[in-house]
Amino acid sequence: MAAGHIRAMLWLGLARLQRGIDGVFGGIALVVGLSILASLPVLQIVSLGYLLVAGARVARGDRLRDCVPGLALLGRLGAIALGLWLLLWIPRLLASLARDASLIDPDGATGSTLHGLSIGVALLLGLHALAAAARGGRLRYMLLPRPRHEFAVLAALCSRDGYCRARDAVWAAWVSLELGTIIRSGVLGFVAAVVWLLVPTTLLALGSRAPIFAVLGTVTMAMVVFYLPFLQLRVAHEQRLAALMDLETVRRAHAGAPLATAMALMLTVSFTLPLYLLKIELIPAEATWLPGVLFVALMLPARLVCGWALRRGLARSGPRPRGWRVLGRLLVVPVVVAYAVILYFTQYLSWYGTWSLYEQHAFLPPVPFLTP
Repeated sequence: MAAGHIRAMLWLGLARLQRGIDGVFGGIALVVGLSILASLPVLQIVSLGYLLVAGARVARGDRLRDCVPGLALLGRLGAIALGLWLLLWIPRLLASLARDASLIDPDGATGSTLHGLSIGVALLLGLHALAAAARGGRLRYMLLPRPRHEFAVLAALCSRDGYCRARDAVWAAWVSLELGTIIRSGVLGFVAAVVWLLVPTTLLALGSRAPIFAVLGTVTMAMVVFYLPFLQLRVAHEQRLAALMDLETVRRAHAGAPLATAMALMLTVSFTLPLYLLKIELIPAEATWLPGVLFVALMLPARLVCGWALRRGLARSGPRPRGWRVLGRLLVVPVVVAYAVILYFTQYLSWYGTWSLYEQHAFLPPVPFLTP
């Protein structure tokens, strides 16, 4: 009985380890995928919408693992991509040897033989990757082939029933990503941000001509930053643009959880400001997704924390004692004012000058290079 208990505990530990590995692959695939989308025109909305949906689900009270759409699927895709990348080193090595052999002995048969062998190995590895994906797409399936089992899986895929099951599974996986909700949330969140940011950003842009505009822009921007992260989550949660004016709900959240909302705003601002340093030099178009990795990796936690603070504030039946609310304001006001001031001076550091003021990655698509 003791042996059975130990065996059960061992399998439970292995299952938890596998879930942890899947979560790591899912997180990496998520960040890389959103970073690539964030560097592509129009598709940037998908990246923004994903962050807003995740934060809105936290605000709704969902479990954390359910707040990130398609995380399990992305984990499998990440494992497949990594496994295939590792396996393809074999035909790459053979192809490199074939090139070397052709250079050493152009008239010999070794080069052509190795070249054909590399193509054959690549095709076999492609079939192996397909079978591993059909088995579940775990990394161990990719790196530890089981020929007899994989032949059976490929044969099943070639049958009518196997094809239908695979087609339905792919379609279910696609639906689980909820792209319609993500795109709609991205569009609504983008419009909400533009509506709230247009006036204060324009005032900051005019501040170089008249200092009074800079002062007005700083004050109005600080006020907008106090509300906008939570208003965007409300828009994503309600799936309607009218929620961008739901100031009363955000005020209740601030009153119900002043320290939590203050921490969320401080985190959002602190994660945003260092990223402006990436605007100093122009990055080649083919490499714009690389800084996007840093943007997504920082903005996703910020959105999740904002959702947590919003849920915590709205869950209370009434406001916190006045002393806590005053403390929350004392923490928030310097932060939002500092953000507005630093934002004003970033136009003198950015490659695109004044135009960069409108590229606020804290509220708009999470990439600093919107200008082609």
